[in-house]
Amino acid sequence: MQDSLQVGIRDWWEDNPMAYDWEGTNSYAPGSPEFYVEIDNRFWKAAWFAHQPGEEPFSRLIDYSSLKGKRVLEIGCGAGALSSQLAKHGARLNAVDLTENAVKLTRRRFELRGLDGDIRRMDAERLEFPEETFDFVWSWGVIHHSANTEAIIEQIHRVLKPGGQVSVMVYYRKSIVYLLGHVFIRGVLMGKLLKQSAQEIANQYTDGLIAKYYTREDFAGKFNHFATVETEVMGQKVEVWQLPAGQVKDMLIKLTPDGIARWLTDRYGMYLFLTATK
Repeated sequence: MQDSLQVGIRDWWEDNPMAYDWEGTNSYAPGSPEFYVEIDNRFWKAAWFAHQPGEEPFSRLIDYSSLKGKRVLEIGCGAGALSSQLAKHGARLNAVDLTENAVKLTRRRFELRGLDGDIRRMDAERLEFPEETFDFVWSWGVIHHSANTEAIIEQIHRVLKPGGQVSVMVYYRKSIVYLLGHVFIRGVLMGKLLKQSAQEIANQYTDGLIAKYYTREDFAGKFNHFATVETEVMGQKVEVWQLPAGQVKDMLIKLTPDGIARWLTDRYGMYLFLTATK
């Protein structure tokens, strides 16, 4: 059952590669230089909370200078946006993804930008690397889509060197999106909880065949065999307004001060970010 579910998950992502193009508005050919620029512009804009002002994308969450020359693994490279950031700053990068589509897109990006990295198709539930290989493991919005998330965590622990660090993002169950959007609006007001569980509703309205949501306590508990564990909540400004996409929502987002949006998303954002040391 677990293997068949993982096959279904793989097939879903093969058909729906992570290109930040939910409405089909990226007109550039996949694999073209313009295609990657458009993907990155959308990704960096959405992840406004992850950047230090005036510095590299995701500089608030990744200490690039400390990774130069280090063995780094990214689990779930997608179209290679963060893989390329890690490689550009001198990491000795391995990147894996469950889908062939993602591997092709990431390899093409590296070719266009003259970057070095070992990019392979691999199931993170069964990582094909020796024990204690990596200094740092990174995964952004990936392992909650897998059939056996706990198996991936065990694999991360196995391939990390002693003292190595992992940083991973999953979806937060106490978020505005989950509690207000999925449970209250869709579940209660629209009556979906009469026929579906909250998790089934969340799956229906979230990318992926499955998309698990965790509390801080639940997710941190899965890393209790690591030496240190820290969690943080963050999210996108768009999450503040649980309304259908359109001009009204766009206007409300623009009118919402960044300070208010950050206060809310730092407490009830969709992203649960965990860092642990082996």
